[in-house]
Amino acid sequence: MVRIKGKAVSPGIAMGKALLYNFTREVVLAEPIGIKSVEREIWRLDNAVKKSRAQLKKIHLGLQKIMGADAAFIIETQHMLLSDSHLLGEIRAAIQGKLVKAEWAIRSVEKKYLELFRTIPDLSFKAKSNDISDVLNRLIANLRKSSAARSAAAAPAAPPGQVILVADDITPSEAATLMSNKRLLGLVLNKGGETSHTAILARTLGIPAILDTGNATELIASGDTLAVDSIGGEVIVQPSADAALEIGRKIEQFTQYKEQLKVLSRLPELTRDQHQFHLYANIELPFESEVVQSFGAKGIGLFRTEFLYLDSKMSISEDEQCLIYKQIAQNIYPHPLVIRTYDLGRDKSDPARPRREDNPSLGLMAVRLFLKEREPFKVQIRAIMRANASGNIRILFPMITEIEEVLAIREIMAEAKKELQRAGTYPKKDVKTGIMLEIPAAVRLIRHLGDAVDFYSVGSNDLIQYLLAVDRNNTDVAHLFSPFHPAFIHILREIRAEVDRAGKEVTVCGEMAGQRLTALMLLGMGFTNFSMNAMAIAEIKKAFTQIDYARLRRIVAQLKRFGSRTEVEAFLRAELEKQYPGVLASQGS
Repeated sequence: MVRIKGKAVSPGIAMGKALLYNFTREVVLAEPIGIKSVEREIWRLDNAVKKSRAQLKKIHLGLQKIMGADAAFIIETQHMLLSDSHLLGEIRAAIQGKLVKAEWAIRSVEKKYLELFRTIPDLSFKAKSNDISDVLNRLIANLRKSSAARSAAAAPAAPPGQVILVADDITPSEAATLMSNKRLLGLVLNKGGETSHTAILARTLGIPAILDTGNATELIASGDTLAVDSIGGEVIVQPSADAALEIGRKIEQFTQYKEQLKVLSRLPELTRDQHQFHLYANIELPFESEVVQSFGAKGIGLFRTEFLYLDSKMSISEDEQCLIYKQIAQNIYPHPLVIRTYDLGRDKSDPARPRREDNPSLGLMAVRLFLKEREPFKVQIRAIMRANASGNIRILFPMITEIEEVLAIREIMAEAKKELQRAGTYPKKDVKTGIMLEIPAAVRLIRHLGDAVDFYSVGSNDLIQYLLAVDRNNTDVAHLFSPFHPAFIHILREIRAEVDRAGKEVTVCGEMAGQRLTALMLLGMGFTNFSMNAMAIAEIKKAFTQIDYARLRRIVAQLKRFGSRTEVEAFLRAELEKQYPGVLASQGS
């Protein structure tokens, strides 16, 4: 019996037979061609593009059957890449300029893009690089005639019976095909992260998945009995009789737990003493809106649209955006949809136009980039306004630092509204406007903004980072990144007081909102709107419905006595456990 640790990205527990899925990436050599062969190579490329589009359409339809139209957006982004004149133009230029076969031209363009992706520190965006590799590898497969190439070009073969798939990594199109055929009990990968399309699909379909194991494919053989515990984050290879019994018990417990969560998702959002709260979902991809309400979400508190922009490689038009936003708004109606404008810069640079800055976290980003390069953002604003026929869409602007930025944004929005009114495409329902409180200076603006802002969202991750001068992704200083720092607690109290004075709404949408201890602390400070990963909603709702709001307020009020993050956390944890035993324990384990 062997235990393999990894990153649990989709909760659940499963036991079954392993199937190793190993696609060997073919070596492509730089084969030179003569000038007279250029036209033929471009013909070969165009033919491969046609074949690839047809294959992706087939996968798209298969995914659509099980998960709906929006779920198939993951494959649609790849189809869009194959319609991207810029990307295909680079490949054609490489054939013509380097006088090489199409396969090598594709590899050279892929290398360029992957190197650009590697310069971006944000892991959630790095995961999206799989889309480019996936679609370019498909092109190469369709250029070649070998059996390996044909198998890569086609959708992966459906495994016989229900299995646990084990692989080094799988591409988004492979993940979509394998998961939509309903034969996967679980998924184990050497690589991958929690924000990859593969992980998102697994969570959406409820398939237990453990990624980033490092060497699972070396320790597992096809036919081995596997237990995937995506609560504890481990894979057990050939479990002993006792271990198998334990896993069986956990599967039964988790099944009961999921049934409890279904019941919980339908309960009113009220604390034990009948105080109202609201739980919303954060999403990155349109198809996620199909399922968030099943987790108990009362709307979408944060739609991170930069992934839509970056996945589509700048090819997404105003009309396409409008249709996407409108569909999401209809999916969750009458609940709100908060659309954050492109939060580009810093750790999410555009690979097609990389920008080098000595300190990108203090540089040209988000709204600063918006006001410098206005056209893509203005297109997005028009699309959001047009989509608001149902009246439940709100627009959110990230990384505000001064009033002048807010006023400039309002001018652009007024221009966009007039343009749409002239064109007869304005739906006569104004979009509410909000700003994110992510920079400490923005908190001091609240009392001065008046009606220029309709609502606020607290981006707790960045607010902590900028307040404490700590990069949470830097392992040397990550221990200093703490939501329990007295200075951060003070600024949260200031936000609550200033927003109340202004008579506006405020939502917390950082990681704090989806973790029991910090969410309870926020509720005790008077915050009642929370937006989080949909998977966390039931856990937070369970915790909130177990407590008395008035008593929680009294507990949290005592935090101002302490001067260190260690004291704050220890006191809060001890008091909650004393007053409400078990309230901090995850019920999924």
